[in-house]
Amino acid sequence: MALHRFEKGELGHWLRIVADNCEPGAAQTEVPAQVAQALETLRCIEAGADGRWLITAKGKLSLRMEEPGAIHLR
Repeated sequence: MALHRFEKGELGHWLRIVADNCEPGAAQTEVPAQVAQALETLRCIEAGADGRWLITAKGKLSLRMEEPGAIHLR
């Protein structure tokens, strides 16, 4: 099975959705299964006790690296 190939900016987009879904009272946005599987394989997300996806420390770092002000973009 092939791993999902993320386009430029897509990784940050899906990680932001997972992070937003973790917020209390947030409207839940569906993450496609193939994207969730790829993010889990990359260890950017993990399943929580309640079955919802949680962003990992690696996922948070990836989000920071996608931001326009990231040091590698200066």
